[in-house]
Amino acid sequence: MSGPIRSRTRETAAAESGERLTWYGYGQVTRVEKTGLGVFLHDITRIYGEISVISLPALFVIWLYPTTRFVDVTAMALVAWLMMVLTGTLIRGGSVPPLATTTLGWVTLTPTLLVLRFGYFNLGLLGASFGGLAVATVAGSAAGLLLAGGSATALILVFPRVAELWLA
Repeated sequence: MSGPIRSRTRETAAAESGERLTWYGYGQVTRVEKTGLGVFLHDITRIYGEISVISLPALFVIWLYPTTRFVDVTAMALVAWLMMVLTGTLIRGGSVPPLATTTLGWVTLTPTLLVLRFGYFNLGLLGASFGGLAVATVAGSAAGLLLAGGSATALILVFPRVAELWLA
């Protein structure tokens, strides 16, 4: 993969440094060095907002699905959603490298990549949730929750490489 495509797809500075942009008043934005916990909290709110807002259609479908058992599709979706956010946070902070690529960092928020995110996050969350529900009906709730969380984690670990291929 060439350098310009990677520079357009990745937030490598966030993965290589503890500096984050901070707003501290009307029109005043600066970069500050944060501790490990501060970086984690900063990144988790960023990734939570990104995944949650983009995944609203999938979350709405899951919300409308009828309750069939105690551990139903809502529980599967919650586990998948939380694992997506946690894994994305660890990738953005540079703690976990994404799969199938050597470049650290999370994917940038460009308009083209927002289109990719919309389909990828919604279909991935629905697949993990309903796949977990299908496994739970056959093998039990624990197996379903494990599948939902594991598939959501794998989905996010591969997302940076998918974004590179999308722009190539």
